[in-house]
Amino acid sequence: MQENSLNIICFDVPFPANYGGAIEEFYKIKTLHQLGVKIYLHCFVYGDRTPQNALAQYCEKVYYYPRERSVKYLFSNLPFIVKSRMNTVFLENLQTNDFPILFDATHTTGFLHHPKLKDRKKIVRLHNIEWIYYRILLDSSFSLKEKIFYFTEYKKLRKYDNMLTAANALSCLSETDFEYYSEKFPDIKISLEYVFHENEKVTNKEGRGNYILYHGNLSLLDNYQLIIELLNNELKNCSHPIVLAGKDPPISLIELTKRRQNIRLISNPSNAEMYTLLQEAHICLAIAKNPSGVKLKLINSLFATRFVISNEYAVNGSGLEELCIIPNNKNSYENIIDELMQTSFDAVHIQQRKSILEEKYNNRKNALRLLQLIFNNSQN
Repeated sequence: MQENSLNIICFDVPFPANYGGAIEEFYKIKTLHQLGVKIYLHCFVYGDRTPQNALAQYCEKVYYYPRERSVKYLFSNLPFIVKSRMNTVFLENLQTNDFPILFDATHTTGFLHHPKLKDRKKIVRLHNIEWIYYRILLDSSFSLKEKIFYFTEYKKLRKYDNMLTAANALSCLSETDFEYYSEKFPDIKISLEYVFHENEKVTNKEGRGNYILYHGNLSLLDNYQLIIELLNNELKNCSHPIVLAGKDPPISLIELTKRRQNIRLISNPSNAEMYTLLQEAHICLAIAKNPSGVKLKLINSLFATRFVISNEYAVNGSGLEELCIIPNNKNSYENIIDELMQTSFDAVHIQQRKSILEEKYNNRKNALRLLQLIFNNSQN
């Protein structure tokens, strides 16, 4: 086996890094490449996730496979998200070398138990406790068709979770997942490497901004519902300037913001525009409707903006609770916001951010820990 050569299997094409899963995948690949790892990347093409030349600069070779989303796979005993990625050419390509295999997310683990890979070093990088995530999707869905799919997938994933015992080790990206799998699989090596992301250093500004910022993909039902709830409840009587920024806001949200003079809606901001909005805000609302996974908008906010108001769902498993203000109830938002708008963000606040974020959420440090897990040695 060639030292520091690694197969990485991504559940889709990890570029552009424009949503949570792709961000985790891409910045992990980029950081491992910077550390001298020779990467053989395997990824699945579907929808708008198409082959990308940009990945070649980080990899020795990139393999692309179609994701076979046949209706017949809905009737498989395996979860659809797994079965639809069990491409036979993919299995053959894994056998062209003897390097360790990093299965990125449960979705990619269909061949984890395959006898042709029984002697290989296999590590699974877990993005979520997937059956819990699908239970959340089931509870938040409205259409009968979606509910049937999420229910069957939830049941299959809960059973399939036990198949992870075929791995030599598991890598978790949240403290909650680490605790869950450490208790469930006491005989498997389980490690915690926090989520990979785009931020290289803390860039918060001292002083005060003059607005409250909420940012996210506004086309997603959870985010849309959340901001509507905030505007109609916690922020109903807020007179401070509010900026909403994100992808593809629905017409109903556009109309609602027109009726509030203190609200400005910015549709589809560029990365540069989003960074400026974070830098200039005084308060960022990094709030979530469900506890699954690690919320990258929370991490981005803490790296770049001043005060962050969050909730238990958003900070769940992140280890970042002490960097956020978490209201006890809906009625306390108004008082907290009023107080924070009169408070200057100073060097003490910035140092606290650096001491936690640049340790726990340092891509290089987490990549080194991941390499130690994979290769069972220390890396420089």
